[in-house]
This record gives sequence, structure tokens and C-alpha cells, in this order.
Amino acid sequence: MEYGILCLIPPVAMLIFALVSKKSFEALIFGTLFAYIIMYGIGFIGPWCDLLLSEISNIDNQYILLLCGLFGGFIFLLKEAKGTLGFSNLLSKLCKSQRSVLLTSLLMGIAIFIDDYLNIMTIGTCMNEVCDKKKIPRQALAYVIDSTGAPVCALIPFSTWVVFYSGVFIQEPAILDMGFETGMSVYLKVLPYMFYPMAALLVVFLFAVGLMPKIGKMKKAYDDINKKAERVEPELHNVASVDIAMAGMAVDYPPKTENKGNMIDFLVPIAALIGVTVVTSDMLIAIIIALAVCMLLYLPRKKMTFTRFVELFFAGFADILPVLAILLASFMIKTACGEMGLSEYVIHLAAPVMNAATLPAIIFVIIAVLTFVTSSFWGIEAVAVSIVVPLAVALNGNILLTLGAVVSGGVFGSHACFYSDATVLSSATCEIDNLSHATSQIPYALISAGLATLGFLICGIVG
Repeated sequence: MEYGILCLIPPVAMLIFALVSKKSFEALIFGTLFAYIIMYGIGFIGPWCDLLLSEISNIDNQYILLLCGLFGGFIFLLKEAKGTLGFSNLLSKLCKSQRSVLLTSLLMGIAIFIDDYLNIMTIGTCMNEVCDKKKIPRQALAYVIDSTGAPVCALIPFSTWVVFYSGVFIQEPAILDMGFETGMSVYLKVLPYMFYPMAALLVVFLFAVGLMPKIGKMKKAYDDINKKAERVEPELHNVASVDIAMAGMAVDYPPKTENKGNMIDFLVPIAALIGVTVVTSDMLIAIIIALAVCMLLYLPRKKMTFTRFVELFFAGFADILPVLAILLASFMIKTACGEMGLSEYVIHLAAPVMNAATLPAIIFVIIAVLTFVTSSFWGIEAVAVSIVVPLAVALNGNILLTLGAVVSGGVFGSHACFYSDATVLSSATCEIDNLSHATSQIPYALISAGLATLGFLICGIVG
């Protein structure tokens, strides 16, 4: 059935609901219910329940949900063993300023380019406490690690993103007619036209070094943390005065151990996680082995008992449940919008106003908007490539430039969407509210999108 303009209503209503209520999960569920009411009328409950069951039973979704849950337990164990504290103490000594902390986070994000999940979870775990010590709001850290997730994975041709896009590109007959034999060879030719990932990294670099101003919610986050520091400092001064006054008294204080931590308890499990991911290309296997390494490292040294180990793991898994709920609901809205034919409708709607010069810029904007409202960046790309490649051929446009626009639109969606997996995981790893992260980084994502659109327009006109 063709739904026409009706397919636009659920995602728009969902975004309005999210912005008004400041609730991600509820907005996503509202969007799916709205879509199924349009499709099935008063008999929507049965199909909607079938959707829920199908998304829960989907093996790819199960992989992501289990991976995130295990990582929640992993983080709790690292904190209990004071491994993160030991690592943050070292970085606090090396990173003397806010600029150096954010730059270090940026460089670490670029270095861990294999997978955006690995990138986000590892860097967030590493840098949370360092940012707290240097009075950097968690929103800034979440923005930096989110910006070095999908953008870096798209730009470095050794990641999971490259595997996906290479497979999609090489299936198009027009691509084969150009003489390409492998998907990787196509991807490498498209790489210079991925303007959004390039712009996103440029903007986040300028932010890290202090040349990009604090805007909107990000400025408020910095203001809030500065006000909090001003309130705490007088209290610390009073405590210091009491300590000085009592300096001549024979008072035995217990040794302070809260600031002590061994970097080995952090670096060894993290090295196992990254190393196994590189070797196996499977983060689920890697996180299970990393958990086993934690057990072998902590229990013999009496960092914790086995009972405590298990309790912490389940506590961490439980702590991540709200994130898993948001991810599951995002899977549901992707499927609902797909069933309504949202991406096909929007692309065909815009086709009459396209020409060879404007095609890449328009495609980028369309894919960016679609992925932003549905969080279905890979799903929409797979559909879009089969539509836009024949369209580029018919308009005598630059096919490689157009493919760069498709990839860039998908990266924008992963980076900026309020409930994409990257955004949700970035906020969860930095232990802040999901919408707080999403709304604080959106101005910078829009600046990057504006630069990318300009790049596609210029290249489209130049030819």
C-alpha cells in the first residue's frame, strides 16, 4: 500500500514529542504506535506486538543489545578495581589543560578506528574521570567521542563501515560498467567525496583546541560545571583551614586510598578487548574474553571476591537496561518507517527538482534528514544506493560524488540522530542523559552538515 505524505507524520510527530517531553524511549514508542495506527487502523495492536517480537528475535539486534549489556558489566568491574582511576590519574598528570584532555580524546578516537562501538565505549570509559578532574562537562566528551565514531570509521578503509558500503556499491550494474571489480576499489574512489565525515572531524578539532565557540546547550553545560566548581571551592577552603588549625594536634587519620589505582587493572582488559576485536572482527567475542581477563586479573590479587565480581557484572548490565530499551525502540521505528516506504517516497518526491549539478547536495540533505528522523543509516543507504545510482546515470551526474553524498548522509544520521546507537552509547558511556548529549552536539553537527552541503554543491557545479 502507498502511504504518500502520511509516511512523514510518524517521524515528525516523534521528534516533536521527544523535544517537548525530553524523553527518548517514550518518543520512539509513540512514533511506532503512530505509524502502525496509520497502517492498520484500529487493528494496530496485533501487528505492533508482532513488530516488537520480531525486533527482539532479530539476531543482529540481539547481538547489539547483548554487546551493550556486557559492556555495562565490564565498565562496572573496571571501576571497582580502580583501573579507570589509575589510568585517569596518569592522564591527569600528562594532560595539563582542558584542551589537551579533549585533544587526547580526539586522537584516541582516531586511533581506535576499527568499529564505532569499540571507539565510543573504550574512549568514554578511559576519559570520564579525567574530564571530571579538569572540569570538562561530560557533554563535551560525549560530543568528541561521538564525532570520532562513525566519521573516523567511514574515512579509514579498514572498518566495519567499509565492509558494508563496499558490499552495497558493487551490487549496482552501473558501478560494474565503470570498470570496478571490487567494492573496496569503489570505496577508495568515493573516499575523497565524503565531505561530512571530513567536516565533522574539522569542527570537533576546532572545538577541542578552543577555536570553535561553545554554543547552545554545550555553553550551558560549561556554565553549569563552572558554577558548581565555584560553589565547591569555598567549602574546600574551609576544610583546608580546619586541617591547618589541627596540624599541631596528634590526630591519626586513616590513609586515603580512594585516589589510588593501578593502570594494569585498566590497560590489560582494554588491550585484550581491542586486540581480540582486531583479530576476530567480533566485538562480542572480544568483550567476553575481556571479562575473563578481568576475572583472572582481579580475583587472584584479591581486588574483589568472585561473589562481588558477579554482583558487579549484573549491576552493570542492569545499569545499561535503559539504553537497551532505547536501542530496541529505535530498531522498531526503523522497521516501521521502512514498511511505510519513507525513504523511497522522499527520494522520488525530490527527483523532479534534481539535475546533475544539484543531485549530490540534494541527496546528502535527503539522506541526512531521513537517517536523522529514523536512525536507520545503513538500512536507508542500502535502499538509497539502488535509487540514486540509476538517477545519477540518467542525469549524467557524477556517480562517485553522489555515492559520497549517500555515505555522508548516513554518517550524519549516526552522528546526530537523537536515538541512533552511536548517540545513545556515547551518552551512556559518559553517564549523561541521552537528549542532553544529542541537543548539545546538534549545533556542531549542523555546522558540519552545512559545510558538507556547500562542498557537494561546489563539486556538483564544477562537475
